[in-house]
Amino acid sequence: MNYLLEYLPDLFLKEIADYFAAERPAFPMIEPSPASEAVLELGHRLVTKGDATREIPACQGCHGPAFTGMEPAIPGLLGLHANYISAQLGAWRYGTRTAAAPDCMQIVAGHLTEQDVTAIAAWLSALPAPADPSPAAAGSLPMPLGCGSVPNK
Repeated sequence: MNYLLEYLPDLFLKEIADYFAAERPAFPMIEPSPASEAVLELGHRLVTKGDATREIPACQGCHGPAFTGMEPAIPGLLGLHANYISAQLGAWRYGTRTAAAPDCMQIVAGHLTEQDVTAIAAWLSALPAPADPSPAAAGSLPMPLGCGSVPNK
């Protein structure tokens, strides 16, 4: 795939990106979480409030109050399976997934424990689809920390 994309002009790549960014696929059916109430409560607390004592900002600080992301670079967190969320957080934690410096997700994920990751994944994956799945407009959320993936305007 890298070879195919390497030789495409930037204008065409932008057209492809814009097309997929405008897509609004249906959210999957939510299945009841097998996690305990204590695990779900920890996930809820970390996602909505964070943990300042461990330098963990709330997920909604960057991904939005409805967890639908922010254009153009911050993805939504709804409609994702717990295993996928857990795998992505693990990849950030262990450095197998990286982004432009400062790599805010690697920084945040580095403060999470395995229990935190499990709780966050369980709580987020149990959320229903929002009435409006559109991401927040670019620059509309005050970022809690610097992030190299977010373009500076």
